[in-house]
Amino acid sequence: MALILADVGGTNVRFACAREGAIQSELTRRYQNDDYADFDAALETYLAQIGLETASALSVAVAGPVTDQKARLTNRGWEFQTEALARAHGLQRVYLLNDLSALGYALDSLDADGLAPVLETEAPLNGGDQRLVVGVGTGFNVSPVLSLAGAAVCLRAEAGLGSLPSRVSRLLEAYLEGPASWVRCAEDAVRGPGLAELHAAATGKPKIDARDVIAAANGGDAEAVASVKVYARMLGELVLDLRLLYMPQGGIFMAGSVVRGLLDSPARATFIETLRAPPSAKSTLAPVPVSLITQDEAALLGCLAFARSLG
Repeated sequence: MALILADVGGTNVRFACAREGAIQSELTRRYQNDDYADFDAALETYLAQIGLETASALSVAVAGPVTDQKARLTNRGWEFQTEALARAHGLQRVYLLNDLSALGYALDSLDADGLAPVLETEAPLNGGDQRLVVGVGTGFNVSPVLSLAGAAVCLRAEAGLGSLPSRVSRLLEAYLEGPASWVRCAEDAVRGPGLAELHAAATGKPKIDARDVIAAANGGDAEAVASVKVYARMLGELVLDLRLLYMPQGGIFMAGSVVRGLLDSPARATFIETLRAPPSAKSTLAPVPVSLITQDEAALLGCLAFARSLG
């Protein structure tokens, strides 16, 4: 029987089909969320297009909090409930997990082609059983990954909704010469729209998308280069705080469109330089390895690994 996999983001939903523990790559599809009223409609379209009448189970990664077998997409009104999905689509089992958790469950399935080194360090003497996934895109969140008896367990977190560390807010306010009114929590400063707000506030120009700010920096625009470098240092300082909070001696794994763009910009060196620094005045922790997840289907691999771990 077939296991359907779904990676549901704020803009797109990506589907795949797995049989006998392996994804059938020719059946992977991506759809624009704006074209569908809800997730069920997108799923029905996918099943019809691949000619699959029935499936045994569904494993869904959602870009939003997952609790009590329910989930809600953060940037859109789509809701997910395991029993309702099973009943509507004739499924035996439905698995829900956060999209960052899905990336955590995918880590052991990624090979060298799915990861790009950002900061290379010596292998940890101990503590390699703890890793951390950091997602930087439309939103910001983390997934702590703990290895127990050879199996990964991903803990839930909402780190982006916590307070912005003072070390980051000082950088932000120094660059703007005043407070940032749009920042209510950590993710407001370091997610993609935060970079857009930062650049508009610093230059007094109309706000443009974060991707356009990075593109302008790549084109040599001095103001954009300055904004992207400050943003890179802010993100790096926040990652240093996360090192202390989660102790990921096994490595930090970055994901998301914004951090991908940042690492291809003139601010790459600034970000790496910040990561090399001690996390705090009292900390003697050596830097941990940092990698970028480059495998587009990583969350789907995580959905598969999560479903398999639950039988």
